[in-house]
Order: sequence, then C-alpha cells, then structure tokens
Amino acid sequence: MVLCYAAAGLLAAGAWHDQVSDRWRFEQAFEPVRLARLSSRLSQAPETLMTANVEVVISLSRRRLILYQNGAVKDEYPVSIGQDDWQTPAGEFAVQDMRTDPVWQHPITKEAVSPGSSNPLGSRWIGFLVQGQYHIGIHGTNQETLIGEAVSHGCVRMLNQDIQTLYSHLNVGTPIKVVP
Repeated sequence: MVLCYAAAGLLAAGAWHDQVSDRWRFEQAFEPVRLARLSSRLSQAPETLMTANVEVVISLSRRRLILYQNGAVKDEYPVSIGQDDWQTPAGEFAVQDMRTDPVWQHPITKEAVSPGSSNPLGSRWIGFLVQGQYHIGIHGTNQETLIGEAVSHGCVRMLNQDIQTLYSHLNVGTPIKVVP
C-alpha cells in the first residue's frame, strides 16, 4: 500500500510539473529542490499512510512504552502499570478506541468523572482491550508522581504531555504489544 501511495505521489508530482513546464528538461542537471515539490504532495497523503509503520511496545518489567516508526525507536516514555490483582495483560493487541477528554467511570463504584484536572484518565484515552465490562488502555493521569509504579486497574498510565504526543502518532488499528 505504501508503494502505491509513493507511486501515486510521483505521478502527481510529474503531472504538476507538466502543468508548469511544457516539456521535461532531461538535459539539465539534477535539482534537489524538485524533491521539495514531491514532499509537499506526500504530506497531503491519507493519515493512514503517515502512521502505517507505527507500533507500540509496552515493557511491563521496565515500565516503559516504546513508540516505533518504520522499525526504529521514535520515542520512549515512562509508564505506570496495573497493580496486584489488576495486572496489565501481556499480549498482542491493536488500538480499538481513541478519545480526547474522556469521561472516566470507576471500575468498582461506577461513579463517572467528567473531563478536567480531577479526571484519572487525563486528556487522552487509547483503548486496546475490552475484558468483559473492563476497558484496558493507555491514558494520561491526574497523579503524575505515581508514574513508574504498579498502581492502576490494569491500564497503562502516562504523563499527560507524553500521552498527547503519543496520541498524535496513532490511529485505530495501530499494533500494541505488551511484554512481561
């Protein structure tokens, strides 16, 4: 699919060049500025192309979330994980749900907390697993001093600034691997 978009980008750049010039100038030396025209076309590519080679790996033992793009580490963040009897599940998942300013519902009391500074989810929610009535995901927190601890009800907590950055790199369907 990426190859198809790249080929389409080249064709679009060529068509644009044909509109500007009545013929190709093969006798001229290579001009690096022509690549800038192509990159502007590719920046208009569908969002799925821009995030197609993105993967998240969460290391429970290291309490780190690693964002990979095209097989290389793009970013790494400290996280909190599930506490005893509420462990974050290991396995291979995919992003199922993404929300900004989510409403949080306590897993035991069912009390709802609206978006804002007292919301335990922070400003972003990235859901990757539903187990019965429980939803497991990656989210911000209103207790940033607990990052690095095993304190959640199975979710992965991040600093609010980190979850906002991560959120901008993901789409529904992005692979998430949780390793022990």
